[in-house]
Amino acid sequence: MRFAYTADIHLSRYGSDKIEDESNLPERLHSIKQALYEIAHYCVDNDIRVIIIGGDVLHGKSVIYAIAQEIMLQYFSDFADLIKFYVIDGNHDLSGKGDDVVSALRPLENVSNVKWIPYSTTYRLEEQGILFVPYSTKLPEIIMDNKENILISHFGLDEGILNSGLSIVADVSLKDLVGRYKLVLLGHYHKPQEIIRSDISLYYSGSLIQLDWGEKGDEKRFLVVDTDTLDVQSVPITKYKKHIEIEIKAGDVDSALAAAKKARDDGDHVKVIMKEKVDLTEFKGEFNVVDKTDADITDRGITSSMSQADKIQKYLEIKEVPEDQMELYAKEAFDIIQECEI
Repeated sequence: MRFAYTADIHLSRYGSDKIEDESNLPERLHSIKQALYEIAHYCVDNDIRVIIIGGDVLHGKSVIYAIAQEIMLQYFSDFADLIKFYVIDGNHDLSGKGDDVVSALRPLENVSNVKWIPYSTTYRLEEQGILFVPYSTKLPEIIMDNKENILISHFGLDEGILNSGLSIVADVSLKDLVGRYKLVLLGHYHKPQEIIRSDISLYYSGSLIQLDWGEKGDEKRFLVVDTDTLDVQSVPITKYKKHIEIEIKAGDVDSALAAAKKARDDGDHVKVIMKEKVDLTEFKGEFNVVDKTDADITDRGITSSMSQADKIQKYLEIKEVPEDQMELYAKEAFDIIQECEI
C-alpha cells in the first residue's frame, strides 16, 4: 500500500491576518487550505487512496474556531469517495490534563472516510504493519512496550531539531525506537527533518506551511510511503506564502532589492535584513527593514549574529549563574522556547 503522510496542520482563526480576496479567508488559513487540497489532489492523480495525519490538525487546544472546524470537515467530505484518512490526536488537538483530557477532533467519529485514533488509545493496521500512537502522557511507555514495521506518532525526539536550531532533552530518544520500529513518521516538530540509518529511518514531515517567521527557509513537504518497501518520497508543497529574508550588504544593494521586490510581487512575506550600513532612504515604507549590523545589543558580549543557544549561555554567564546550575537553567529556557514554537 502507498499512503501520503503529513502533520501539524494547525487550522485556526488567524484573526490578525489580512483577508485573502480569493477565498475571503485569513491569509494563513487560506494557505493551509490550499496546501491540504494540493496533497489530496496529488493523491487522487497518483492513485494513492490513503492519507495519514500525524496530529495537530487544529491549533487552539481549549478553543475551537468554527471556521477552522468547518474547513476540516469540508476537506474530508470533499474526498469521501476517493480517500481514506487516518488521524491521530496531537497535543494541540487536546484540552485538559490527566483523566480530564478531551479532544477537539471528536466530530471525526461521525465522518465515514476518517478513522480517528484518540488520545490514550492505539490502533494497528496489521496487514500493512502500521502502529498509530497518538499524543498522551503515557506515550513513551506505550511506544517502548510495542513493536511494528511502521510507527505513526506525535512527540518530540531527543535528537530532533526545533526551528530555532536547538535540540532539547525529550522523553524519547532514537535508541528507544531502534529494534522496535523500522520506519517512524512523526508530528510535533515543525522543521522538516529526517534521521536515516541502516537499522531505522525517522521523519518529521514538518508543518504544512510556513506558519511564521520562525519557519523561514523551510521547504514544506508531505511524504509518500510504500508499506511494502518502506521507501519514503518527499513531495514539495507549493501552495503557500513563504517568509523570505533578503540580506543586504554594501556591495549588492541593487540585486538584493530586486530579489525582495520579486518575492513581494509573488505574494510572499518579505523582510529586508541590513547586514551592513547602507542608505535605504528611498525604499522607506516599501519593505520591512531590520538592522542587523552586528551591534552588541547588551554591551556584554551578546550580539545579534549569535545562535539562540549561545545567547542563552552568555546571558547565564552575565547573570553569574553557578556552573553546576547552568544546564538546568538552559533547559528551562529551551523548554519555554519550544512551547512558543510548537
